[in-house]
Amino acid sequence: MRYKKKLGNIGEEFTVKLLEDCGYTIMERNFWTRVGEIDIIARKDETLHFIEVKTRTRVDYGYPAEAVTEDKQRRMKKVAEIYMLQRHLNWRNVSFDVMELTANMIKNCI
Repeated sequence: MRYKKKLGNIGEEFTVKLLEDCGYTIMERNFWTRVGEIDIIARKDETLHFIEVKTRTRVDYGYPAEAVTEDKQRRMKKVAEIYMLQRHLNWRNVSFDVMELTANMIKNCI
């Protein structure tokens, strides 16, 4: 279990650096509610992005993004609504994104 958590943390750190390099501003990380969690909340231009990061060592059993089920998507939407209500935000452009990483991708970019 610890290995999966460590791999997930590495994927999130990698994603944050990549987003910042691409001009995104990170607003929040690991925003948690009773409904669920969103890994990264960022903004770029006129869009607020709610980003789920999925990192795997291999794709033998499917690609990382396949783990973002319809139920997870519903929970992400609800958590995003809670976030915007709590922060009194009214963004017109909201995007729900999945950052799909494999350990090889990270290793090859470092």
